[in-house]
Amino acid sequence: MFLDLSSNRFSGTIPQEIGRLTNLETLSLHSNNLEGHVPVSLGNLSKLGYLRVDNNNLSGSIPPELGNLYNLVTVNMSVNFLTGHIPSSLGNLTKLSELYLFLNNLTGLIPPSLGNLSSLRILYLYMNKLSGRIPDELGNMKSLNLLLFGHNKLTGSIPASLGNLTKLKILDVHENLLSGVIPTELGKLESLIQLAFSHNELSGQIPASIGNLSRLEQLFFNDNQFNGSIPKELGNLNSLVEMLLLLNRLSGPIPDSLGNLTKLEQFALHDNKLSGYFPEGILNCKKLRYLTLGNNSLVGPVPKSICNLRSLETLYLGSNQFSGGIPQCLVNFSHNLTVLDLRKLEVLDLGNNKLTGGFPHWIDTLPEMQVLVLRGNKLNGTLHTSNTETPFPKLRILDLSSNEFTGLLPSKYFTNFKAMMSVDGAASGEFYMDGKSMYYDTVELGVKGLRLHLERISVVYNTIDLSVNTFEGEIPDTIGQLRSLRFLNLSRNSLTGRIPTNLTNLVRLEHLDLSSNKMVGKIPGQLASLTFLVVVNFSQNQLQGAIPKGGQFNTFDGSSFQGNDGLCGFPLTKNCGDDGVSSSLMPGEDEDEDEDEDDTFFNGFSWESVAMGYGFGMLIGLGIGWFVFYLGKPRWVIRITEKQPIQT
Repeated sequence: MFLDLSSNRFSGTIPQEIGRLTNLETLSLHSNNLEGHVPVSLGNLSKLGYLRVDNNNLSGSIPPELGNLYNLVTVNMSVNFLTGHIPSSLGNLTKLSELYLFLNNLTGLIPPSLGNLSSLRILYLYMNKLSGRIPDELGNMKSLNLLLFGHNKLTGSIPASLGNLTKLKILDVHENLLSGVIPTELGKLESLIQLAFSHNELSGQIPASIGNLSRLEQLFFNDNQFNGSIPKELGNLNSLVEMLLLLNRLSGPIPDSLGNLTKLEQFALHDNKLSGYFPEGILNCKKLRYLTLGNNSLVGPVPKSICNLRSLETLYLGSNQFSGGIPQCLVNFSHNLTVLDLRKLEVLDLGNNKLTGGFPHWIDTLPEMQVLVLRGNKLNGTLHTSNTETPFPKLRILDLSSNEFTGLLPSKYFTNFKAMMSVDGAASGEFYMDGKSMYYDTVELGVKGLRLHLERISVVYNTIDLSVNTFEGEIPDTIGQLRSLRFLNLSRNSLTGRIPTNLTNLVRLEHLDLSSNKMVGKIPGQLASLTFLVVVNFSQNQLQGAIPKGGQFNTFDGSSFQGNDGLCGFPLTKNCGDDGVSSSLMPGEDEDEDEDEDDTFFNGFSWESVAMGYGFGMLIGLGIGWFVFYLGKPRWVIRITEKQPIQT
C-alpha cells in the first residue's frame, strides 16, 4: 500500500493519525508546504520501505523511532528546517539504501552507528551544522557510492578507513574544518569520479597514490594548506576534466606529465609558490578552457605553443616573472581567427610580469573579450587599433597601467566600448559577467590605499585604467559616451588640454583620477551633478578657477586639488575673487605644496582568477543521472552553483 500526496500545496502539519496506517509501504509527502514536527507515530509503520517528506518547512528533530522501521530502503528528509542530532538509531536500518538529510539545520556528531548500514549506497548530509570527526566506522559501508558531507563544521582528519569504500564514486567533504594529511589509502578508490576536499585546512603533500584514480573527472583540492611539489603521478588521471589546486602552498615546477590529461578543460594553479618555466606540457591539453597560473614565481617566456589552446576562454598568468614579448604567434594568426580560434577568449590577464614589446593590437579583434589586464609590464609604443570596425565591443575592464605606452589616448576604442555605454545592463537581469559558466571572475581595485575586492565582476563595475604611462594630448570627447563607466584613471601621464565637459555624461562614475598630468583650464562645474562620485583627484596639474560647489564636491578634501596654483575655493584655503579667479596666496602659504603621498586614488587593480574560488554547477552524467555537486559560500574566485541533487 502506498500514499502519495507529493507536489501539491498542502500546508499545516503531518497528522499523528498517520501512524495508524500500519500496512503502509510507501509514504510520499514531499514538495508541499507542510510545517511542524515529523510525527513520532511514523515509528509505528513497521512495513514502511519508502519515506519522503523532503522539500517542506518541517522543523524539530528527527524521531529516533524511525530506527524501528527495519524495512526502510529510502529516507529523504532533506530541504527542511530540521534541528537536533541525527539519531544513532538510524544505524539499525540495515536494509537502508538511500539516506538524504541535506539542507537542514542538523547539529552534533555523525553517529558512528551509520557504519552498520552495509546496504547504504547514498549518504547526503551536506549543508547542515554537523561537527566533530568523520567516524572511522563509515569505512564499513562497503556498498556506498555517494558520500557528501560538504558545508558543515566537521573537524579532525580524513579517516584512512574511507579507502575501503571501493565502490565510491563521489567523495565530497568540501567547506569544513578538516585538517591533517590526505590518507594514501584513498588511492584505492578506483571507482571515484569526483574528489572534493576544497576549502578545508588540510596540509602535507598531495599523495602520489591519487594518480591511481583512473576514472576521476573532478579533483578539487583548492583553498587548503597543501605543500610540496605536484606529484607527477597526477598525469595518469586520463579522465580528468577539472583540476583545481589553487590557493595552497605548492612549490617546485609544474610536472610535464600533466600534458597527458587530454580531456582537461579547467586547470587552476594560481596563488601557490610554484617556480620554473611555463609548463609547456600542459599546452597539449587542447580542450583547456580555463588556465590560471597567476600569482606564482614562474619565469621565462610565455611559449608560442599557447596558440594550440583553441578552446581557451580564460587565461590568467598575472603576478609571475614572465619575460619577453607576448607570443608572436598570436600576432601572426590575428588576421585568421579560423586558424587560431581565440574568439571565445573573455579574460586575458598578463599583468605584473616583465613582458616587453608593443601593444598586441590583434586582441581587439576578439569579439568576446571582456577583461584585459596588461598592467605592470614594460610594454611600450602607441595604442593603435587593428582594421576591425568595432574593436572590443564587450570589454568591461581595461587595465594597461604602469607600462611605457605613449602617444594619444585610443579614441576609436572609446567609441566602440559598447558594453560600457548602456546604463540599463543590470535592469535587464544581467548582473555578473559569465553568469552561465563555472568560472566567476574577480577584480581587486585600489582606491587611495583601500583594497576593494569584488568576488564576481559585476557588469556595473566598468573600469578603464591607463595610469602611469606617457600618454599625451587631450582627453578625447568620445570617452563621454561610456555612460556606465564606474572607474576612470588617467593619472600620471602627460595629458594636456582641458577636462572635457561631457564627462558629466558618465552618470555612473564613482572614481575619477586625472592627477599628475599637464591639464589646464577650469574643472567643469557640471561634474557636481554626478551623484555617484565618491572620490576625485585633480592634483598636480595646471588647473585654474573656482572648484565646483554642491553635490559630491562638498565632500572632497584638499588633497584632491593640491598642486594646482590657479585653483581656489573650498576645500582649499585660497579664496576666489569676484571673477572666480584665485586671489593672491595667503600669507605663509607654501606655493609649492608637497605632492600627496598617494597622488592617485586609484592605483590600478590586479585581476585574480579563480575561481576560480568556485564556480561550477557539477552535474555528473555518468550513468547515475542525478547528482549535482555544488560549493556554497564562496571564499575565492572559484565557485560552485548551489543546487539540489535531483532524485530519480
